[in-house]
Amino acid sequence: MDKKEPGYVYILTNPSFREDWVKIGKSSRPVDVRSKELDNTAVPLPFEIFATMKTAKYNEAEKLVHRYIERFTNLRIRNNREFFNVKPEDALEIFKDVALVLEDAEIEETYKKDNVEEHEKENRRSSKDNGENRVWMIPCNSKFFDLRGCFEKYGEMYWTQHFNFRKGDTGYIYSSSPDSAIIFSIEVVDAELKYDSIMDFKEEFFVDKNDFDTWKQHNRFARFRMTGKTNSSRLNLAHLMSHGLKMAPRGALNLSYKDYEELKKYIEENF
Repeated sequence: MDKKEPGYVYILTNPSFREDWVKIGKSSRPVDVRSKELDNTAVPLPFEIFATMKTAKYNEAEKLVHRYIERFTNLRIRNNREFFNVKPEDALEIFKDVALVLEDAEIEETYKKDNVEEHEKENRRSSKDNGENRVWMIPCNSKFFDLRGCFEKYGEMYWTQHFNFRKGDTGYIYSSSPDSAIIFSIEVVDAELKYDSIMDFKEEFFVDKNDFDTWKQHNRFARFRMTGKTNSSRLNLAHLMSHGLKMAPRGALNLSYKDYEELKKYIEENF
């Protein structure tokens, strides 16, 4: 008997959907091909691959994932559809549980790969710059941290520094769902800081206080000062993507890089 060719079970997200909505389906072909097929007039923005599971038993794996979700709660958005009201991170944990019972299952966390590649690109860009101050777009998730409250009370905040922020850099804060838009402009007042207890005022704005303990363990911080705020609908995700943004930001973007010239100009004109 011929060995069955492997296929894929996938988790897809979409910038135009809520952050806790995912599509979980299957395909006998590479998932990037399937996701492009789904990019049609029914959805305003393209799907993004969050994770995939490669296995010869992809039909069974998809059923197991769906059944696992529905056994514990009614999270299917519509009957007989592959859309679920579940965070992609939670769906990924279910993928990992199902993979344990499949001998050939291989999981690829595509979102991590994308973040690493973007981080490496940013480092290469930074190493080639001429020392001038940069302009950034930096994402923030209000489900984890109350950025509005922090800025309203203190006018500044400390940020974990994964990117090469420098004193004098400027930028914009992109708030994810439900805003899905740029809402603040900032200036980098200081960078390359070690943790200090003076930063502890930030604790009151964490939704989950356990996240604050994890945050303190980071080894580099930058201090941001708010320089402006906006509620302009022209700075929402759909408009940003129509002017050069490729996907909802998952890490800081160096807008000073030439690839983002159109996007940077558009933001500056509409902030």
